[in-house]
Amino acid sequence: MARSFAKEQEADCPPPFETLDHGILHEFVGMYLRVAYEVAYEDFTKRLGAEALRPGYFTILTLIVLNPRISQTQIGMASERDKSSITIALRWMEDNGLITRHPSAQDRRTHMCVATPAGIEMQARMQAKSLAHLTALGNAIGPERRADFIQTLKDLIHELRQADIA
Repeated sequence: MARSFAKEQEADCPPPFETLDHGILHEFVGMYLRVAYEVAYEDFTKRLGAEALRPGYFTILTLIVLNPRISQTQIGMASERDKSSITIALRWMEDNGLITRHPSAQDRRTHMCVATPAGIEMQARMQAKSLAHLTALGNAIGPERRADFIQTLKDLIHELRQADIA
């Protein structure tokens, strides 16, 4: 009786983690891309500290600092983000005094973005701190594989977008 009770208890336990069957999941590149992004995001925020902008906001602010009077459409295209996320980020940056937006003299529907002195300072601080993040990513990938890795990601993006069109 004691033996069958032990077997019943064993049957009620989850399998050991080391023996989990992942099946087809080992083939899902997207799963590894998601996990890699989450680990990279965590490293980015840890290294940039309490005042860190989200990586997407940092991207947008960098584009604005480097390209005064850049339009919202250009920001979306350059950062490969959708219009609604750009609008939310720009509103937040404007509310926090990092940028100003001005209508274009040629087309009042187009808004041009300019970084304020506070925005320029914030971007410079974030960029200086982000160098350690870039180094960590570079070391993880390996300098001899970095260019191929980035090209592979670009190829993946291009090919999947083309497949979506067809």
